[in-house]
Amino acid sequence: MTPLPEKEPMFSKSSLAYLILIVLSAAVISIVDGMFPLGVSIGEAYTILVLLGFMAKDKRLILGGAIAGTILTLEGIFVSDPGAAFWIAEVNRALSIFVIWLVAVFALAQVRFLEEQKESEKMKRAYDLLKQETSVLKLNQEIAVISNTNDPVEDALKQAMKIICDFTGWPVAHLYIRDGDNDLLNPSKIWILKDWIKFETFRQVTDTTKFVPGEGLPGRVLASGKAAWIKNVTKDPNFPRARLASEIGVKAGFAFPILIGPKVVAVMEFFSEEAMEPDARLLDVMEIIGYLLGRIFERDHAGLKKGEYEEHLRRLYGRIKAVREQENEEGVATRIADGIHDGLH
Repeated sequence: MTPLPEKEPMFSKSSLAYLILIVLSAAVISIVDGMFPLGVSIGEAYTILVLLGFMAKDKRLILGGAIAGTILTLEGIFVSDPGAAFWIAEVNRALSIFVIWLVAVFALAQVRFLEEQKESEKMKRAYDLLKQETSVLKLNQEIAVISNTNDPVEDALKQAMKIICDFTGWPVAHLYIRDGDNDLLNPSKIWILKDWIKFETFRQVTDTTKFVPGEGLPGRVLASGKAAWIKNVTKDPNFPRARLASEIGVKAGFAFPILIGPKVVAVMEFFSEEAMEPDARLLDVMEIIGYLLGRIFERDHAGLKKGEYEEHLRRLYGRIKAVREQENEEGVATRIADGIHDGLH
């Protein structure tokens, strides 16, 4: 037998507390009001009941306070001792009731405004969430397209890094490539830098730094096979590159593995100029992207045996590194870029 759903309480704990205060306040004001002669009215004091309802942000308590104040104000005509002309008492009581309902109207309007504002904020949050999810979907689609193109490996990876930098707004991206089947990450010459001069020190330090599992940000990713985040690399004890230069220009960093099945073949890392708290949602998205980018390597290694595959990885790293170094030589950039594409396929 399906149990019946529990009924929601008529009043929340907070509203119930205010209701008790309203009842007590009404009793006190009514007693005091009855002590004064007929011509004297303290009916305006019943606006306290309305204000308590407003403090509770409960329309029912506001209306209840106004109605109770009206009834008790009228009751005062009959319980107060004679002391003035009856018409004077009526005028005073009428003015009191007018003030009570005037305050009630303003209180109700304010509560309605707050509710509409709260609803507007909810809709804004929902819109922002929808916009974020749409951006994530677009990001995944763009990476998926890149992962399934026949572009050279280096070009495809750089395109993916540029898209992720645009998505996050982070100015620095770099790729570490695993040395075949060895537990070693070698720096590549594949970079995305918003400002090459500003981040030159960090680039130089990175270009000469290799990592083993567990060491530094890339090493953590290599060891765990999961995305990782560092709030501030300059204060992290396990970020060797920060100790190799006094000012590297970056603070927050995250990295994720590029995978072929369970094997980490590369680690893509990104850096911001400001320290930032970890974003678990972003890391989840990046891990999915890591699987998509694995197709670039997987396609490039298709049909190779294990030994050939590992050798091909090492050769790939060497070729990518050579391209970047030789591109700096005047007049050979175009020829090398064309040659590397043919050499990798």
